Amino acid sequence: MAYLAMDYEGTIYLWDGLPVAYIHEEEHVYGINGRHLGWFKDDIFYNHDGERIGFTFTTCPVSISKPPVKGRKSSKHDIRSRWQKPPLPKLSFSPAKQDLADLLKEGQVTLSLDNAPKEGSSA
Repeated sequence: MAYLAMDYEGTIYLWDGLPVAYIHEEEHVYGINGRHLGWFKDDIFYNHDGERIGFTFTTCPVSISKPPVKGRKSSKHDIRSRWQKPPLPKLSFSPAKQDLADLLKEGQVTLSLDNAPKEGSSA
């Protein structure tokens, strides 16, 4: 569903190449839009409820087949100011009910059509 690039920010891309999040201070997962999404501890991604929502190949509790080819990386928007990080919840072994891709999409930058240049105007 997603992968962690070994770049300066520790960018997290959806498998189709869309940059949606990054790792801050080695454990906080922030969306590119500044929203705190969860924690990345011991190669496991936890959501705000302390539930496990994502894994690396080495920590995944189920057998993993060979992943499909990754999409071409899209260019990243400027990283927005980070929201205040919430306190770390009690981490559990419970799986999250939300899909990993859905949580990560909460961190993407969306451009409002209201801010787009109008036809015939100069930007």
